[in-house]
Amino acid sequence: MLLQNFKYYFIISCFIFVTNVNAQVGIGTTSPNNASGLDVSTTSQGVLFPRMTNAQMLSISNPSTGLQVYNTNANCMYYYNGTNWLSTLNAISKAANAGDVVQLDNIKVRMPTSGNRSLQIATVSGSAVWSGSSNNSYLTTSAGTTGTNATESGVTFASVTFNTTFAYVQSALNIGFHGSTQRVLINDETNNKCYRVTLVIGNGYFNNAIEIERIY
Repeated sequence: MLLQNFKYYFIISCFIFVTNVNAQVGIGTTSPNNASGLDVSTTSQGVLFPRMTNAQMLSISNPSTGLQVYNTNANCMYYYNGTNWLSTLNAISKAANAGDVVQLDNIKVRMPTSGNRSLQIATVSGSAVWSGSSNNSYLTTSAGTTGTNATESGVTFASVTFNTTFAYVQSALNIGFHGSTQRVLINDETNNKCYRVTLVIGNGYFNNAIEIERIY
């Protein structure tokens, strides 16, 4: 009889324990917030999300909407919106040397290490149809500390298919002096997104300022 009672109370206790665990889980706290499924309390540590490259992230089979990872190529968090992987940031900027890649969502940009020195763009995965324009303000001689007049130029492109291979936005543009700028507006017709990309040439093509901003 005592053994039967023990089994009975043991089963009831296990049921209560599992029910509480399923309701709220506390790490570092014995009283997790009632509104949370997981409550982590610490003053000396953080939460480390899975870290993976573009290739590893894109190889996840049937990702659930809301899934998050830390993308080591973009150096920021990415989440899956049910259709595409997107950065949790609306903009990303970097002091980039020639050849360094800056990435946001499904767009990558760089200035090449050889050939014409101006922006090249590519997708992270697949292909996308992009339209937009490139507006440039560049110098034909060193500006020095007093400044000099810049040459203005630009192009417009419509419904051009880009893929994972880098391609020039404006193939004939060669920006030769630091302080020159190139601003590109991109309408991603495939994914219904719009971006603004800015390049400011650094001295000797080092520490070029590159920013990608998601407009919507």
